[in-house]
Amino acid sequence: MDRARTLQLRDAVELAHVLAMDAAQRSGIRALLVKGLVTSHHGLRPERVSADADVWVDPEHLDAYLNALSDVGWHEREASRAAHELIEHSVTLIHPEWPCDLDVHQSFPGFLRSREEVFEVLWERREKLEIAGHITAIPDRTSAILITALHAMRSPHQTPRHGAELRGLVRDVIPALSSESQQDLLGLATQLNAVDTARPVLAHVGLDLPAPVAAGSDSALDAWRQRTAGGEGRTTQFVLHIRSTPWRERPREVFRAIWPTEADFRVEHYTVPPGYWHGVAGRLKRIAWGIRQLPGVLRGRRLARQGITDDSLLHEDGER
Repeated sequence: MDRARTLQLRDAVELAHVLAMDAAQRSGIRALLVKGLVTSHHGLRPERVSADADVWVDPEHLDAYLNALSDVGWHEREASRAAHELIEHSVTLIHPEWPCDLDVHQSFPGFLRSREEVFEVLWERREKLEIAGHITAIPDRTSAILITALHAMRSPHQTPRHGAELRGLVRDVIPALSSESQQDLLGLATQLNAVDTARPVLAHVGLDLPAPVAAGSDSALDAWRQRTAGGEGRTTQFVLHIRSTPWRERPREVFRAIWPTEADFRVEHYTVPPGYWHGVAGRLKRIAWGIRQLPGVLRGRRLARQGITDDSLLHEDGER
């Protein structure tokens, strides 16, 4: 019986955290564990079994870190061309003998300072956490609050859990912070240029926030506002990607988004039965799904133009 069948997911995820940090330490690369176990450790969400382990490495040494993991059998999960273009902040690794993934981050969406600056600040604030008898480095609680908020807001309607986590932050976590901790949270968000991206959560801190940055002042913030208000993430991501490409390349990018190659389609829609006509039918359903998301995309664009960061996920009824 192979190890993938005998290693339980809970144990695998815990050990993957240890493996991720061991690979970093052996390579002399700075790394922080994020999300998952770290979020639960800081009391920011109920404890549950994750499907992966997340590690944030010094972005200047990402390639060296990936090589270190490759030496012990971890390799990048097969992904479509679109996924490679739309997801730039992390790489998902898999191992044939492990039932969990390992997500390696070089940045974290929502922090609008440079990825090098953000990592340096969070590294200086790091704490220690013992996992399976090993000492690991993690963000401090204030940093974890911001990471949790930004992660949930980035793909707001991907899963109901994200809304629940955001509502838990503003209902339970933020009000329980001391005055000093609230000041620290706002100060960190200011330092990392995340006040506007995390504004729906920071608005519940008992402090005055600076006025929102006007639309058109920061293209990254405009894109964040559109994405977080746009509903299902992929359609909005395609729109933002196409708008960022040169005009002469846009027709080709639009066609690839609407009608992906056979290889890309099969990677993203692996449950569609093989065969030409099944592929055609699957693509048509994909187009219909994208059309249904257009009202959300337009709503996101409208809020971005108004300089508003969407806070509808904080409402349990999902009112948008």
